[in-house]
Amino acid sequence: MSLSPNAQVIYNYLVNAVVPNKRVVTYGTVSQATNVPLGPPGQNPVVDALYEIFKKCDERRLPPITSIVVQQDGQYGSTGRHGMPGGGYLVAEAKSPNRAGRRRDPGYRDWEKTTRPPDTETWRMRKMIEAHQDSVWDYDAPWPSAL
Repeated sequence: MSLSPNAQVIYNYLVNAVVPNKRVVTYGTVSQATNVPLGPPGQNPVVDALYEIFKKCDERRLPPITSIVVQQDGQYGSTGRHGMPGGGYLVAEAKSPNRAGRRRDPGYRDWEKTTRPPDTETWRMRKMIEAHQDSVWDYDAPWPSAL
């Protein structure tokens, strides 16, 4: 099954506009660039589309391209290579079979719980998330046009 229209437009934007620059991008920038709206938890088309993309990347054993979408206050470093995604990224990771063999650090399963840790707790997983982002930047094959 192919991606939903929202997920496809976001995936295209990430592959064609963000990955070549090797700089993380915020959820708000993704929303503005793709016209896919942000919304409150449980009603957020951008986040829903990113989760869909994450699952497809894992199925295809591709790097987790959604790791490069970060919170506004999660950007750090002078190169822009790394940043901190929201807790939804770690929820997806905790629920994933990890077919792509991504790095997993102790504690990532905390986000599998019914009451997940607050988004600020994602910083505990900083090294793991940076490894995920590096795998996107270092991916040397062409990204598929569709997942």
